[in-house]
Amino acid sequence: MAVKGSINHPMRIIPHRPLTRYLRLLALLMICASCFFVGFFYAQRLQQSVEDNKHQEQQNLAQEVSELHTNAEVDRQTIEDMRQLVMTQKAQMAASERFLRVYKELLASGAKLNPLGVSFGLFTVFPLAEKGHFSFKLVVQKLSTQEADFIGSLGFKVIGQQAGKSTELSLYQISTQATSATIPLNLKYFQVLEGELQLPLDFIPKTVELVVKTGDKTVIETQLEWPVPLS
Repeated sequence: MAVKGSINHPMRIIPHRPLTRYLRLLALLMICASCFFVGFFYAQRLQQSVEDNKHQEQQNLAQEVSELHTNAEVDRQTIEDMRQLVMTQKAQMAASERFLRVYKELLASGAKLNPLGVSFGLFTVFPLAEKGHFSFKLVVQKLSTQEADFIGSLGFKVIGQQAGKSTELSLYQISTQATSATIPLNLKYFQVLEGELQLPLDFIPKTVELVVKTGDKTVIETQLEWPVPLS
């Protein structure tokens, strides 16, 4: 029954469905979880991509450094080869001059001291990797066409400065290959002498004194400039 003057509100019946609320909540949680996992895996892939790029950049940098070292070593070796070539050519020119000088003396009438025309051919000295160590090569030759062999000895000294004083070092003092103050010579045409030198670190070489003797008689002697530029 309606009361006069009152307002009637329509009534609506809302069904009670608790399962729907749980399903909606579960769907929301699944969406949130999906977003979390998608973001997590995306971040993982992004981090992996950054690390891969960083690793690739490091490999590229290492490759560039290796190539630079290789190029530098090639350049250094090329310079060293050119330097040794120039030194060898200079040694060959000096040997040719000595050859001509002895040959002229041999043709002259006064060649009594050196009748077989013994002379010093190619003489080279090259620095080794260890400081103060050198390899050397000396050719002693006979210019005369006589069949007689030359038998004698060679004196080899390096002359220079040590502690501000002039110093002479015999070959046997600076080379383990030499066992005496002189080197025996027995040559029909030429004899090649090769070995290594170890100079004191405070020794500054200037010249090399070479003296060839037969018995007590000096056949030929000369002083050659130390062929390695002083650093």
